[in-house]
Amino acid sequence: MMEQFEYNNLIYSAKFSFEPIVGEIYHLYNSKDDSPFLSLISPEECNWEYIGTFQLNTDKVWQKLKS
Repeated sequence: MMEQFEYNNLIYSAKFSFEPIVGEIYHLYNSKDDSPFLSLISPEECNWEYIGTFQLNTDKVWQKLKS
């Protein structure tokens, strides 16, 4: 439960330039300056520091799918 809370805080404080859609899958990364950002780009398609893959549920809570 605490891990889920920490990930949700991290994601909601992360940078992203889109409106996340409930049910869609997103990937969380660290930028070069160590600030987190959310992306649609999968870990296989990029070289950023990967944190985890998440899905937004109907309660606006991020569920961790994998890391």
